[in-house]
Amino acid sequence: MKRIVAKTHKAIFPSRHNDYQPLILRPKNLFILAVILLVLKFLVFSWFFYYPKTSQFAVVTSSELIELANQERVAKGLPALKLNDKLVQAAQQKAQDMLINNYFAHTSPLGVTPWHWFDVVGYNYVAAGENLAKDFTDSQFLHQAWMNSPSHRDNILNNNYQEIGIAVVEGEMNGGNTVLAVQMFGKVAAAATTPKETKKPEIKQPTPAEVGSVSPEQEITTPSVGGTAVSQPPQTKNVLTTTNEKSEPVVNDIYFIIAGFLALVLLLTIFINIRVQYPKLIFTSIAIILLIAAIASFNSQAFLNSGIDII
Repeated sequence: MKRIVAKTHKAIFPSRHNDYQPLILRPKNLFILAVILLVLKFLVFSWFFYYPKTSQFAVVTSSELIELANQERVAKGLPALKLNDKLVQAAQQKAQDMLINNYFAHTSPLGVTPWHWFDVVGYNYVAAGENLAKDFTDSQFLHQAWMNSPSHRDNILNNNYQEIGIAVVEGEMNGGNTVLAVQMFGKVAAAATTPKETKKPEIKQPTPAEVGSVSPEQEITTPSVGGTAVSQPPQTKNVLTTTNEKSEPVVNDIYFIIAGFLALVLLLTIFINIRVQYPKLIFTSIAIILLIAAIASFNSQAFLNSGIDII
């Protein structure tokens, strides 16, 4: 035990036993520490880069985007949106069509409008809307990008909508890998109490001047039915979301603790033996401390989500 304490003291505290140069501040040891921390940061960055290409990412992100949308609606006094399987199918088919035909737009190069996908799955809507996004790795960043856009935010907070469906898919577009998100909103016609002729509502098609999300507003003559809370997401959500959201902040906290510890040891080294200074040791230590702080300040998620494209 005494031997361990002595080695620890020699490694950390400046004294005559280590020539007032703690072992932890020696250039070789600082270099090894810097390499280890760089590798750790690279692994965390690689995880965020790889995660969107997994099936778990699609499940978690879809559930989380619904949850985030409903949080916004409830905060505004609006009813939560109910997850609708047909809208999920419509969103998936729209996403696959964009990948197959290599486009990112509400209307395909062949002239297929968003409302086609509602009809294909048999969703008899009286109000419908669509938000699109690509090139993202985190649902929080994507949701915030939508909320920062007036047209996309209007879709999320539209009181006419009662149901939602989201698809998140990874594939190739324009020669590179990308992640697409299709968010569809809708309201179905209420069942009539007496037989009557049903006329499909006229859809307001977006004009070329419109930018952002698409939302065909129609006059609704049927009674409004409030939405219910979205169904519970898969059990994997909590584990994966925790890993995704908290892994980097934890690593950054460790980095700042190490940087602070090295700074403390360096100050002890300078002031305990103020008559004899070691310029090389001091310069190297300060450089490593600054490097660690810079690594910790680099936000992988913000960097990878800086190019989110929404429409």
